[in-house]
Formats: sequence, structure tokens, C-alpha cells
Amino acid sequence: MTDYDAYVLRENTGTTGLVITARTAADILTRFETPHLIAGGLAVQEHGYPRVTIDVDIIVPDVLDAVESLIAPLDTPFVRDQVWHNRVRDKRNGVDVDLLPGGEVLRPECEVPFPKPKAVSDIPCFVSLAELISLKLDSATHAPLRRLKDKADVVELITRRSLPRDLPVAKPVLKFYHEIWDGLQKEPPLNSRFRG
Repeated sequence: MTDYDAYVLRENTGTTGLVITARTAADILTRFETPHLIAGGLAVQEHGYPRVTIDVDIIVPDVLDAVESLIAPLDTPFVRDQVWHNRVRDKRNGVDVDLLPGGEVLRPECEVPFPKPKAVSDIPCFVSLAELISLKLDSATHAPLRRLKDKADVVELITRRSLPRDLPVAKPVLKFYHEIWDGLQKEPPLNSRFRG
């Protein structure tokens, strides 16, 4: 899947509001010299698995500073979430932006930290494919029932992108990645007529 394919996917699956929100967040974060990386469902789309998502996950160096930056400008569409300290909402379309701590894990039991963003850009920057898969597998490992979609995302990305077994995923999830990869090699491919 090319960047153009990812663009067409987003435009044709009704996720335009998400893209507008991600672009606006990147623009405002740039005004405050805050680097960022997009993770979650938008990153899954960007890396080749066309699936629906309802929010934007952005990794930043400091979550609370990023929240303050996003709500500060007079022209901002973002408002602070009343419940979650790491979330803002785009009042134009109701899309939530979850801010995630670069260099840290979200929950104490997780083992793969979010990458530290380095690029300040008004264009959305995405986590690498290996980073995305590592984060998804770590999440699925530590909440296997609640984060089942994360494992499914990895399965789809391996299949659709024909990923190699030696993809440089994080060491804590390498065994899990190999188990999934090896398991997929043993299963017969789905008939393309029935693939959704």
C-alpha cells in the first residue's frame, strides 16, 4: 500500500474527520515546537491495513504540556476532556485525541515503551511499522481479551504486507511475533474471494 492508497482509504471510509483532527493537532504542536508520532488505528491504516478507527493516538514527549499546547491557541478546535487528563476532543467533529507518553509505557505491566518522538512537523508523522507492531503485541500480551484487536491488527499487517519473520520488533514481544508469524505460515491462505 502506498501513501496515496492510504489517503484514498481514509477519504473513502469516512475517516476524513480523523485526518483533519490529526493534521490540526500536528500543526498546533508544531507552533509549540513539540515533536509527535501518530500511533494506533491511523498508523495501522498508514502501514497497509484498511480498518476503521474512531480516535487519534499521538505520542509526545510530555503529555500534560501537549494538552496545554493543544487547547491554548485562540483558534484551537480542541477542548480538554473532563475525565481523562491525557485527552482532548476536537469540537468540530467530536474526535478524541489521546496523548501518549514518549519513552514510557502506558501501564506498569507493559514492557515496550512508546518511542520518543523527535520530529517537529506540521504534517502528521507516524511510528515505524516495527514500532507499531511492537506496541500492538505488548498491548495484546498484557490485556489479551480487551486488546484482541491489537493482535488482529498484527495478523493483518503480517499478511497484507508479507512481513518477514526477522522484522526488528522489540525484544519483549519477539517470541509472540514469531509465534504469530509461524502460525500464519502453517495456515492455508484464505481464498481471496472471501477475504474482507
